[in-house]
Amino acid sequence: MGGSHTTYFWEQPWGDVIMASMTTTTSPADEDPRQRRALARFQAVNWIENAIQNGLSFTRATQAAAEQPWDGRFYSAAALEEWFYRYRDGQFAALHDQPRRDKGQPRVLLEASVTEALLSLRRQYPQLTLKSLADELVRRGLLEEGGYSLSTLQRRLGQAGLDRKSIKAGSNLITGPTKAFELPLPNLLWMTDCMHGPVLRLENGSTQRTFLFALLDDCSRLVPHAQYYPRERIEYLLDTLCRAFQTRGIPDKLYTDNGGPFRCQHLQVVCANFHVKLLHAQPYHAYSKGKMERFFLRVQQQFQQSLIFQPTHSLEALNHRFWHWLETDYHQSPHLALEGDTPARRFAKGLQTLRSLPESTDWQRLFLMRQKRRVRKDATISLQGELFEVATLLRGQEIVVEYEPVHFQRVEVYLGDKHIGQARRCDKHLNSKISRSNTYDRNRF
Repeated sequence: MGGSHTTYFWEQPWGDVIMASMTTTTSPADEDPRQRRALARFQAVNWIENAIQNGLSFTRATQAAAEQPWDGRFYSAAALEEWFYRYRDGQFAALHDQPRRDKGQPRVLLEASVTEALLSLRRQYPQLTLKSLADELVRRGLLEEGGYSLSTLQRRLGQAGLDRKSIKAGSNLITGPTKAFELPLPNLLWMTDCMHGPVLRLENGSTQRTFLFALLDDCSRLVPHAQYYPRERIEYLLDTLCRAFQTRGIPDKLYTDNGGPFRCQHLQVVCANFHVKLLHAQPYHAYSKGKMERFFLRVQQQFQQSLIFQPTHSLEALNHRFWHWLETDYHQSPHLALEGDTPARRFAKGLQTLRSLPESTDWQRLFLMRQKRRVRKDATISLQGELFEVATLLRGQEIVVEYEPVHFQRVEVYLGDKHIGQARRCDKHLNSKISRSNTYDRNRF
């Protein structure tokens, strides 16, 4: 994925607006800490809800949740209980940090040298208590007696994942194979992954690499949506997910790989707004994605090998051929793991339990990307190499563009918080026939 700066925009279908700024790379340093903390709380609340459904009391569920890390940190049962009720009253938006009451006032900060020495001592002597580490820093002259608090030191260790509970949790990771499983109903669990597709020989003689993003329903082995794209990027994963939601409903859980697009914060926020539990496979545990890998193997051995005799010369033609094979061959063929049933029939048996998209909200905005652009003197902007026209009154100004990044069916322009209108693809032939800017705006916008 590239490193250009991209800001995403999400609107929760049930109310509040959520903003997140990040780059198209997936480094944790690029993520919005506010969104990351809210997602960790959302995961904890989901865990407590599942524990209660499985027979635990609310008190036991919160105590059990307090014994495991959330985004690398441990929290008290009282804090988890507060998040649970905040989510029940205000949904995902209520899990975001509230503004500090002391905002703008000076706070006690540790110097970088003190923090580095603290972390170095913890790595060297993980068995020592926090008080012992603080006493050693005082002896070395890095801290003054009475000039620090243990809670400040504890936060620094927690931020680095070196507090004692995190170290203990990291030393007791459970590894090894898990038992075979299958969910009893469709849309309880979807799996998703990406594989390298065929290299196309285009009509102009150049070549085009392709990547197949696919979703697989665990219960029925039906593919809610799969599509070949020119690159392995987050916008194409979100396009696949959006199309699947429209045609097959909303799953309860989404199980993904650990690649860049699947760790992106944009995907996490989309899943949180639709109340979809996002799960990631453990690194080096390929067996946990066996059903997805089996589907990819079938695509390679059946569909893609047929392209040797009947090649396609465009991405659009490749997808139309693939979708025809998917609906008429794969979905209609008996599956050994389904006791001879077909994916289409197995999925249809659970149609009455499927969650559908909200009809009264603009949920598509969750999938839009958001970027800032400086309008050129010719009233155009560039998005992913494509030239778009905006109103001439915006020339020289910085605007915000919210757009659907695959087909650009929706490209909305904002000046500050004010919605200006839709941007259009630049039509140079039409522009050559328009002599005055006011005539241009009257004909184009």
